[in-house]
Amino acid sequence: MIIRDNADMRGYTTFGVEASAERLVEYDGLGDLRDYFASHPVSEGYYVIGGGSNILFRGDYRGTLLHPVYDKNGFGVRREGDGVVYVRADAGFDWDDLVGMCVDNGWFGLENLSAIPGTAGASAVQNIGAYGAEAKDFIESVEVYNPFEDECFTMRGDECEFGYRDSVFKRRRELIVTAVTYRLYETFVPLLGYADLKARVEAEGEPTASSVRSVIKRVRASKLPDPKEIGSGGSFFKNPVVDVALADGLSVRYPSMPRYDVDGGVKIPAGWLIDTAGWKGYRCGDAGVYDKQALVLVNYGSADGEQVVELAGRITADVRNKFGIDLKPEIIIL
Repeated sequence: MIIRDNADMRGYTTFGVEASAERLVEYDGLGDLRDYFASHPVSEGYYVIGGGSNILFRGDYRGTLLHPVYDKNGFGVRREGDGVVYVRADAGFDWDDLVGMCVDNGWFGLENLSAIPGTAGASAVQNIGAYGAEAKDFIESVEVYNPFEDECFTMRGDECEFGYRDSVFKRRRELIVTAVTYRLYETFVPLLGYADLKARVEAEGEPTASSVRSVIKRVRASKLPDPKEIGSGGSFFKNPVVDVALADGLSVRYPSMPRYDVDGGVKIPAGWLIDTAGWKGYRCGDAGVYDKQALVLVNYGSADGEQVVELAGRITADVRNKFGIDLKPEIIIL
């Protein structure tokens, strides 16, 4: 365990904005967590960050940040027959490394979630999703630590209150995810509900988990900036779900508007709304909207968190004015 005061956080998030944390605790597993809270009052508060790919610091953070370290040996596997495989990963395990390991070993299900930055722990907190799949579809259980009670327990997937980019862990921040177990399969069943993905995968021949993963990695690389070159947090906004009447009205005005029927209404891509409103490629100083994907806000070098938040507010107001839709951030702003 490493504890640092006034820690520089620029290298801990993909946005790369300058910010410091009053205290940063890098821990390796449950034992470190218990040791830390045995000597530090829980009442001081804390916030857990994983890979930092979904966090924007608005300014310096006054408090304690907990950061699980990445241990490449932090996983386990068990089989229970009928072609089902359970893969357990520590919270700090790199997400895309986990997906790649599973595909390489013939444990299928996570391949549509390839190339999403972050950690295994964050997959449960955020209920990450892409190309018709969500983490909740495969999460069997989540191991949790509550330092207020010094209590460890396991929650079944159906107890985690998963929703669209949501879970109980976003509402009960005292709960610290320490490990996640995924239910995967030895038989590959392609999930190709997105027409563009289907066409790209089938162009390479009979679909396999490896080809799906390869295509998704290439597509994401073509649309999203490399955070080593341009700071960003991926998708800044959630795709809004609106009622059918509003969606129908917009379809009359914009016949080519993409729309997807989902529980509770119609999902409209936030990127399409922002692009159609004219923001794609916009730049104000070093804060901007990525020119290849309007859903992504970027830091071209020296933008601070406040500038990015201000830009997001302007986009939100404009989309509301033009389409009657309120965009909600997917990014967590600290």
